[in-house]
Amino acid sequence: MINILFENKDYMVVEKPSGISMHPSDTSNEITFIDELKPKLELKDLDPVRPGIVHRLDKDTSGILIIAKNKISYDYFVKLFKSRKIEKHYYALVRGIMKHKKAVIDSPITRDLKNRTKMSVSASIGAKNAVTVYNVVHEYNTVSGNVSLLDVDIKTGRTHQIRVHMKAIDHPVVMDEAYGDSKFNDAFTEEFGLKRQFLHAYMLKFKDPDGNTKIFKTDLPEDLNNVVVKLKAL
Repeated sequence: MINILFENKDYMVVEKPSGISMHPSDTSNEITFIDELKPKLELKDLDPVRPGIVHRLDKDTSGILIIAKNKISYDYFVKLFKSRKIEKHYYALVRGIMKHKKAVIDSPITRDLKNRTKMSVSASIGAKNAVTVYNVVHEYNTVSGNVSLLDVDIKTGRTHQIRVHMKAIDHPVVMDEAYGDSKFNDAFTEEFGLKRQFLHAYMLKFKDPDGNTKIFKTDLPEDLNNVVVKLKAL
């Protein structure tokens, strides 16, 4: 069941669980996140495939999302995201200890030429600007190896942005199947039981269509919180 944090006539702020896709695809008939919310949307004026979706989270990423309920609010939030006036924070657990405890990763991202399902950092002309800011929250030494819990603020919203940027600096997100360290991930699963990438969108801050400043936060879901509890007990 989807947790609705806020709802009015124009938009909803909802919490997406991991393991569910945002919208339908040509290769899957599974029930998606947006299918669950369609009864609340004014569908006649919205994209029939991705109604109300103004930003996305990967299937195995959990966290807070804005869903527009009508075309006017959809256009408003799309403009807000494009002008970078929405603050988005994630918790990410990554492999290793960061050399810099606070840093900005400013590296363009494009589709990976060798694997079209993945993205990569690139200096090519077609690459899109991507900026990620991180702060180290805590560092842990495990049997599997060192890990760092980060608070990540993405200034842009590129596909797989955090995952790609973390891989690019050799600190991949823990349990990331596409961009991570498979040997490390296997050991981490054995030690902590985690079965999906440790990435959670925990905070959104924005000014809504009525001019009100809104801040929404959510706790780590149970599977990720269990990992943190175990890490703190080390």
